[in-house]
Amino acid sequence: MPQDPLPAAQQNQHLQGVPHTDRQGRVRFAYDAAASFFPIGIYHALHGEAFGRSHDLAQSSQAGFNTVHLWPMQDIPAALTAARRLGLQAIVQQPSEDFVAAQRGNPAVLAWMIEDEPSAVVSAADTPAHLADYDTRAARYKAIDPDRGMLLLDAPGISRTQYWRWRHWLTRPDIHMHFNYPFARRLDPVRNIERVAVSVSRAVRFTDQRKPIWFVAQAFEEPRRSWYMPDADQLRAMVFAAIIHGASGIVYFGYDSHATRDDNVLGIAPDPLIEYGDTPDYNNNGLPHLRTDAAGLQRSKALWHGVEAINRELAALAPSLLQPTLPYVCNAQTAKSDGLAQPIRLLAKPALATDGILLLAVNLENQAHDVRLDCPAGFATVSSYSPDQMPPMQQDGTSFTDRFPPFGVRLYRIVR
Repeated sequence: MPQDPLPAAQQNQHLQGVPHTDRQGRVRFAYDAAASFFPIGIYHALHGEAFGRSHDLAQSSQAGFNTVHLWPMQDIPAALTAARRLGLQAIVQQPSEDFVAAQRGNPAVLAWMIEDEPSAVVSAADTPAHLADYDTRAARYKAIDPDRGMLLLDAPGISRTQYWRWRHWLTRPDIHMHFNYPFARRLDPVRNIERVAVSVSRAVRFTDQRKPIWFVAQAFEEPRRSWYMPDADQLRAMVFAAIIHGASGIVYFGYDSHATRDDNVLGIAPDPLIEYGDTPDYNNNGLPHLRTDAAGLQRSKALWHGVEAINRELAALAPSLLQPTLPYVCNAQTAKSDGLAQPIRLLAKPALATDGILLLAVNLENQAHDVRLDCPAGFATVSSYSPDQMPPMQQDGTSFTDRFPPFGVRLYRIVR
């Protein structure tokens, strides 16, 4: 397995343009305020009645999501009708060819997802045949609906056993989406979230910066396999680590319901339940659905509201994030790290409504850092981009200092 490049503070991918999509998943590189789309999505979204529980996509819209991955075992046409009414874009999983033909031209459809975690579930021996089968199926779907994005969801590709299979699968779809969940009790305390930076950077590099990369962030807990619910600051760090390293879309896993509980997952929701009753064993594992407690409900609701705040932030930043990266370089100097050679990562974008620079920064480590940022090209002023962020300190025209909390995110406005 080849070594990744040595990590640097400043990320410089997408200098010529960010691969992203419009609202129908058509890939584009030039930013257009009327057409460019930055998905902010929730996975396993539901709409309508299910086992005595009413779900409404309006809750997702109100929480700042613009995209919904529709859990496939529901009335998808009805959910698409609701999504269209609410201005939401939908990812539809494993549709039949007849369904694609019937929904061709539906403006609510963002992408067709016809493959799920292949690098994790398809063996090395079976991969060549499975890749060929995917190519055949994708070609049929494209012939039916040529203007719609084809999406593939995969695992993070971190392990040696998945690395080469993952790399092959990256080349197939119009849009690559992968999950990466660092907050697990077997790693507790989690020292850093560098794995997010690694998987997104690899995806950008292996696709030659030509495909949209969407990142699925951990917004759940799964007791059986030891994943625990991150807090809002940890989730925000995951999101910005992915964006700084090249992601042009964010999807959170996932919306809490009987669907997630069947997989022993407590997701996020504004009004989750202790349990969802006697519902089918969709995954056929013979195990009862997860039942949570009052503390679990509180974690779920709290993170839903934390995601609402992140969503508002992403929606405001999207016009900057989808524009070419600026060749404005800053170096980050820190005291001794807890393990990473470079815990602070940076990305420069055009600032909104000014001629300035938006400098995004994230601390990948679970420790605070006093950071000196040296910007050789110089600046006139540096200020906080977010009103609730303390201003940076000790500005001298080429450098400034700031204190990053554990998994801290900083947004700066630089005027030259």
